[in-house]
Amino acid sequence: MSQAEAKTTPVAIAPRADFAAWWMLAVLFGLYVFSFVDRYITTMLVPHIQASLDVSEFQMGLILGPAFAIFYSVFGIPLGWAADRYDRRWVIFIGACCFGLATVMSGLATSFVMLLIARIAVGIGEASLSPAANSLLASRFPRHMLTTVLSIYTMGVKVGSAGAFILGGLLIAAAGVWVVTYDALADFEPWQIVFMATGLPAVLLALLVFTFKEPPRPAKKKAGVKPAAIIPFMRERKRLFIPMLIGFSLIALCTYSLTGWVPTYLHRHFGMEPVVYGPILGLISTIAAFTLAFKGMFVDWLYRRGMKDAHIRFYTWLLIGSLPVVFALFWVQQPVIFMIMYGALQVVSIPIMAYVSAAMQLIAPTELRGRITGVFLFCLNGVGGGLGPVIVGSLTEYVFRDEMKVGWSLAVLICTAIPLALVLLRLALKPLRAAIVEAEEREAAELAMLQAAEAGQPGAS
Repeated sequence: MSQAEAKTTPVAIAPRADFAAWWMLAVLFGLYVFSFVDRYITTMLVPHIQASLDVSEFQMGLILGPAFAIFYSVFGIPLGWAADRYDRRWVIFIGACCFGLATVMSGLATSFVMLLIARIAVGIGEASLSPAANSLLASRFPRHMLTTVLSIYTMGVKVGSAGAFILGGLLIAAAGVWVVTYDALADFEPWQIVFMATGLPAVLLALLVFTFKEPPRPAKKKAGVKPAAIIPFMRERKRLFIPMLIGFSLIALCTYSLTGWVPTYLHRHFGMEPVVYGPILGLISTIAAFTLAFKGMFVDWLYRRGMKDAHIRFYTWLLIGSLPVVFALFWVQQPVIFMIMYGALQVVSIPIMAYVSAAMQLIAPTELRGRITGVFLFCLNGVGGGLGPVIVGSLTEYVFRDEMKVGWSLAVLICTAIPLALVLLRLALKPLRAAIVEAEEREAAELAMLQAAEAGQPGAS
């Protein structure tokens, strides 16, 4: 059997995951953590970058948002195509090296333009990770475990942001000492050292992707099964994809805006320094991360009991429960109460990728999983990351005309976007149920044809 044939031999996914599957998850989780450290470390450095490079509120919004998010979104689709076509480990390895080295280059920036270019490169590199990782995990774990597995993987969002907040606060303080103590660092600003220190680990960790095997893909052509095309596939299910894409994009708008500007809000509104609020935000993100696994297991339990739309229905329950916090958050005047409420919002309703990814991996044919993930990342990050921080910065600078009113800008955004997202996601429930039932029937039929083809009965149905 040739190497190409070996990679397309149909292999049934075991009802239980073996050690190799869990090791794959561990490596991908580690890379996802470092991708978010490199992504969000900038939010801890806003005042330092502005002071050093003379960057305005609007320019800082561009760095926090479009510089990363637009290119992350645009490149997610072709890199999703690459994940569907080529060895997914190489796609991840090249991307991880790119975003790790680009973070190091962010620390060498001496102007707004140089920093903007470096953050663009970070976005391009990180775009390779989730389409390939989601496809790999869906190829190695059974359907009834998928939400749990993707929830564990998605914990990397919160663990990584926690690492950015904690490391950012501590490294800023430490780097201030290092530039005085060590002559080799005397020409650098503390924020530049922070970038360099957080970029290199991803490059080293990327080598571990070659410690697990590339899972085989189904040999559909051999069995006479016609591969799906992404545009007709999505067009036929537009009643599902349109409300899901818009609804989750609105949540992403809030996610990026809160993550990008809340550290600055804490500094301006409550007078807190990074060394103080960094560990607190890190603790909030850590708690949110660990709750994801339990929520994923609960969704899988609901799915096994016959609730086909559990992945989105459960999330809408969380959104409904979080509405009182959404409307009250930025009117709270006590920092301790604000932190508790912000933590509740982060734990309950902000993490979304586990729900999105699980639903899409269950619906999409194997050969479309990377591209479907890329399309959702394009919308979530293009809208959320590309517009969210810029909207907040623009409202603060051009509407309220007062940097102390960044909280007003955040309040306007989340009080509008989250209720609208809730309505749209509820509209997606009925078509989601139909799409998952259809996917289960399609996979059963394809498996029967594959088994018939392997048995030498290509004409069997």
